[in-house]
Amino acid sequence: MLTPKHPRDTFITIYGRKPVLEVLMNDELQVDKVAIADKARGHIIDDILTLATDRGVSILRMEAKRISRLSRNEKQDQGVVADVIAPAMDSLERYLELLGAAKKGEESIHLLALNGVTTPRNVGMVMRSSTALGMDGLIYPRKGCPNISPLIVKASAGVIFRTRILRCEYLQKGLDLAKKEGFRIYGLSGYGKQTIYDVSTYAKRSIFVMGGETAGIDEKVGKLVDEWLRIPMANGVESLNVACAATLVAGEVMRRASDG
Repeated sequence: MLTPKHPRDTFITIYGRKPVLEVLMNDELQVDKVAIADKARGHIIDDILTLATDRGVSILRMEAKRISRLSRNEKQDQGVVADVIAPAMDSLERYLELLGAAKKGEESIHLLALNGVTTPRNVGMVMRSSTALGMDGLIYPRKGCPNISPLIVKASAGVIFRTRILRCEYLQKGLDLAKKEGFRIYGLSGYGKQTIYDVSTYAKRSIFVMGGETAGIDEKVGKLVDEWLRIPMANGVESLNVACAATLVAGEVMRRASDG
């Protein structure tokens, strides 16, 4: 039996008055509900209430403490949160179950995975470039990476709502499940034996793991890597920002796909 989709894999929670107002102003986004602190007042709150009412969005009034539990950011939520439906988001486990049920072993599937990437701006930029360049999804663990926030949404330029985000608690457990479904794991490191351009053929089911800004790919995840790759560098530069590196990887995968 297919694992049912969990509500936490359905919605992206946006907090803060201006971010929530901007979400409501975007008719392309489906907002499930808006929650506002009982004592929240001001012209932006009035605008949020008007837009939510006009769009038929459910409005909840509650104590500020409950708002902060929803936002997980008491200092920045400003007493307002909104749940926005992200149709492509799902758990990695459920996604793999769907692949198994479909029995499409010949279909090429290329995913990026983030391991310990902690800067929201980098996360958002990875989402934007990987989606734009045709990657099939982004594995985004709950442990070791930041909660999805307005900063990530802004850095993605709103593309996050179209990105297939595949959630798991710990990346190593998610990758272990993926390997059982026939995925080959590629790890990006400056010490990789081959460059991303030298590999003759990428596996039809492949995952490219991008490590954190400082520590790179951690030891537990590294043990699951089937092949280490590097991005060639010149002029004495040792490494690239993780978002730039992810863009190059996604671009190379796209180039190969377009070449047939």
